Amino acid sequence: MKKIVLLTVLLTSIGLSACQKNEKTIVVGATPSPHAVILESEEVKSYIASKGYTLKVNVYQDYITPNKALDDEGLDANYFQHIPYLNEEVENKGYKISAACEVHNEPLNLYSTSKVDSFENKKIYIVNDASNVERAFRLLKANNIIDSYDVTSFDAQHPSYTSSIGASVECIDPPLLHKKVEEGFLAVIPGNYALTAWDTSLASSYKLFGEASDVAYPNIIACRTVDLNSEKINVLVEALAQEAVKSFIEQTFGPTVNYCFNDVRK
Repeated sequence: MKKIVLLTVLLTSIGLSACQKNEKTIVVGATPSPHAVILESEEVKSYIASKGYTLKVNVYQDYITPNKALDDEGLDANYFQHIPYLNEEVENKGYKISAACEVHNEPLNLYSTSKVDSFENKKIYIVNDASNVERAFRLLKANNIIDSYDVTSFDAQHPSYTSSIGASVECIDPPLLHKKVEEGFLAVIPGNYALTAWDTSLASSYKLFGEASDVAYPNIIACRTVDLNSEKINVLVEALAQEAVKSFIEQTFGPTVNYCFNDVRK
């Protein structure tokens, strides 16, 4: 009986220690670059440590898992998406997730490994989610590659657009886009996928043109709605609001990532 009591006390103690440790750990899901790189910076981690917390970054290669993991309480926050994408996920999947702050934007760019003199009859690959496909179409239209587009009933298999110069557009999964560029095709790629596939220098050299930074959607820290004003989220938001983080982003990513912090909880 004494052994059972001692074992119970020991297990309870271990459980409490794990719980207490978790209370002082902020777990954030992020795509590799620039999101995880920013979170892992000394500027962010040292600020969080100064507040008595430890930051743990879980890296994801896709856009689907981080919101599910957050909604399932496997994460305290995530950092990979913009508000239109979050709204689409919330509407379609019923997640109780909200934006805490905007951190940076990544202008959507058209990439090629070689110079392009004419886009006539060219095939262009773009993302296959509705929130980013509209951005891609808008970019192509602004540069006279397509004449019009319609995303009201978006179908990734048959995107709706017109092109008087015979350009064709195909929607594919974002992680495959950079491979199309390396195969000699054109692709409109979200910044984080371009930076993950290539370094900043290579991404800059492959860029043909892109969105103006003032129209690009800011990438956000998202958390469960009930935790918007929790101490963990307050500390995380404060860490990313530092001027030192702005400097880190500018020095690390140059013109491919633009710091635009805004606390959207106010």
